[in-house]
Amino acid sequence: MKKSTCLAGALALGLILPAAGLGASLIAASTANAQQNVGSGQTGGSVAFVRDTGNAGRFEVQSGRLALERSQHVGVRGYAGQTVKDADEMINRVKFINNANVGAAMPDGVNADQQAQLVQLANLSGPDFDREYMRSQIEVGELLKKTFTDYGANGESPTMRVYAAKAITGYEAQILQARAIAGSL
Repeated sequence: MKKSTCLAGALALGLILPAAGLGASLIAASTANAQQNVGSGQTGGSVAFVRDTGNAGRFEVQSGRLALERSQHVGVRGYAGQTVKDADEMINRVKFINNANVGAAMPDGVNADQQAQLVQLANLSGPDFDREYMRSQIEVGELLKKTFTDYGANGESPTMRVYAAKAITGYEAQILQARAIAGSL
């Protein structure tokens, strides 16, 4: 069992280390508590990280697709297109590492707060939509940068911890890009 876990971890590292430039912003309020995930042996930090990144990635995909449909601003559309791509990539990487090392339940959708944000965005159009979309992306980026920083420093799964630590630079770049676009609106 240990050999297969090590092999899976090594494979995951080979797949994730090139993604240090991952630019997806994520939504995650770091709510790591000490709850146990039944069957995984991991504490609440890993479970919360997997849950929050899964929810956030799906939020980014859904809000990004909404921006691609509604926005006429070239910067917002470009940002949204890249975010959808990056979020899909992040979901797949977290899912792979999770399955090999953590075993937490990966959510299939967004949480209630994220769903409310999507409804709010869906009711906006034009420049109002663009401003609110970019505002939410800055907020999401800041929250996730903190979540990834915290997990990268203190997470239980060594493989997930390496992924989180390497991804921080990408989130920092994403936040800067989001601020620049928001400033041009």
